Amino acid sequence: MSTGGGAEAPASSGVGASSSGGAANLTGGGSGGIAPTGDTGGSGASSASGGTSGSSGASGTGATGGSGADPNFHIFLLFGQSNMEGIPSPEAADRVEDARVQVLAYANCPSLGRTYNEWYTASPPLHRCWAGVGPGDYFGKGMIEAYPDSRIGLVPHGISGADIDMFRKDVVSSRRGEFTIPPDDHWSGAYEWMIERAQLAQESGVIRGILFHQGESDNTDPAWPGKVAGIVSDLRQDLGLADSVPFIAGEMLYTGLCSAHNALVAELPGLIPTSAVVSAEGLGGMDRYHFDLAGQREFGDRCATAMLSLLVLT
Repeated sequence: MSTGGGAEAPASSGVGASSSGGAANLTGGGSGGIAPTGDTGGSGASSASGGTSGSSGASGTGATGGSGADPNFHIFLLFGQSNMEGIPSPEAADRVEDARVQVLAYANCPSLGRTYNEWYTASPPLHRCWAGVGPGDYFGKGMIEAYPDSRIGLVPHGISGADIDMFRKDVVSSRRGEFTIPPDDHWSGAYEWMIERAQLAQESGVIRGILFHQGESDNTDPAWPGKVAGIVSDLRQDLGLADSVPFIAGEMLYTGLCSAHNALVAELPGLIPTSAVVSAEGLGGMDRYHFDLAGQREFGDRCATAMLSLLVLT
C-alpha cells in the first residue's frame, strides 16, 4: 500500500455498531442476519461466502433511487485506499462469477473488456485494471447469498495510498497530485467523482449502504474520525440517503504498521448513525500494510455480516 506515513499496533477485536447513536458489539462471524426480501428474478448460481450474519440495531431502508430504478437492485458504494482496492492476486476460485452481482466499471480496462461507468458482472479486480482481490469481492458474494432473488451492484472508488482529504467535499488534498482519478483525472478531488458515479448508479438501482476502508495514510491523526463522519454526512445528504443507510468501516491489519489507528476507527460508531466497525482480528497480511488473499476473503465476509446486521429492506 502506498501510504502517507504512519505505523500500526494491535487493537480491539470486537465490531462496534451504532443504529441511531447507541452502540452494540458484533463479532467477525456468527449466525442470524436479515431475511432476504428481494423479489426480482436473477441469473447465475449463488456464491457461498460464509460469515454473512450478525446482530445490532436495525433500521429502515432510508435509501433512494431514480424513478426508473429497480428496487431489487441493491447498490453499495465502496471507497478507501489500497486495502479497499485489494492487492493479492486472485485465484481461480475468486474469479467465479455470479451474474446477479455487478460492478460499475471503475475505469476503461480493455484487458478486462470494461468501459468506464458501464455495468458488468463482478469479478476481481473491481477497482484499477491491475488491482487484486479486495473486500468488495466477497462482500458481494455474501450479499447475494442473503438476497438470492435480487441483484447486487458494487460502485468502487478505491485509490491506493489516498489520504482522507481526497474524499472530502470541497477539499483539495495537499497530496492531490500523487493520485489519478478515472477516467481523465479532471476532478479536484474524489468526492465529486463518487457523487457522479453514485447518482449514475441510482438511475438503475437503490443505494443500500456504504463500505469503507481507509486510514493507513492518516495513521493516528486525531482529526480523522471527524473527517470520515463529515464525508458520510455529505454523501447521505447529497445522494438523498437517510441516516438509516448503513455505513461499514474496516479495521487496519493487526500485525502491520497501522494498527494503532484502530482506536480511531472504533470511534466512528459514536459519530455516525447506523454504522459498524468490522474487526480485522486474526486476518493475515502479505506485508506491513495489506491483507493477504485469505484475509481479504474473510474480511469481505465480515463486511457482509456487518451490513446485514444493520440493513432492513421493506
